[in-house]
Amino acid sequence: MTETSLDRAAEKRRRILDAARLLFVREGLRGTTMEALARAAGVAKPTLYGYFSDKDAVFTALLDDLSEALTAAFEAGMAGQGTVAERIGAALAGKYGTIAAVVETSPFAEELYSTHSRVSARFRALDVQMNESILSALREAGVREPTELNRLLQAAAYGVARKLVDEVSVRAALPVLAERLITPELPRQ
Repeated sequence: MTETSLDRAAEKRRRILDAARLLFVREGLRGTTMEALARAAGVAKPTLYGYFSDKDAVFTALLDDLSEALTAAFEAGMAGQGTVAERIGAALAGKYGTIAAVVETSPFAEELYSTHSRVSARFRALDVQMNESILSALREAGVREPTELNRLLQAAAYGVARKLVDEVSVRAALPVLAERLITPELPRQ
């Protein structure tokens, strides 16, 4: 394949995934068909099937994109400036804010979230990596019980993200949560 045909193929794949994201949010997973995906992406059904074998394959590709975005947002927060509480708050806000940006306008948000159990293995390694990063930062900061604090942070952040849903609220609440939970546990200087 030439570079131009590779570019066209990548652009077509991106167009399919963008259409899928919109349809999954608007129609839900069950309500989205491959025919509707082809129509929304402006491609023939055989072309769509040339890129993806079925709807689950499209969804998996979207999860891969989401995984990359979550990782980038989380790592940017952890690498940022500020106290350990500010950096962890920014990392959690990045992670869950990225998810909220995808599902906040969807009447199918619960269906999209519930797929987490279907695809939890896909995100398990990512969660382990993020947990280790937070745990390491808490240990480095001198927190007495970093494992329990991390478990509490993770559970609370997940709950906040599920309850608030909209991106702006999630991104505002999680830094406050981290600050309130972490700062009292830091050694006095």
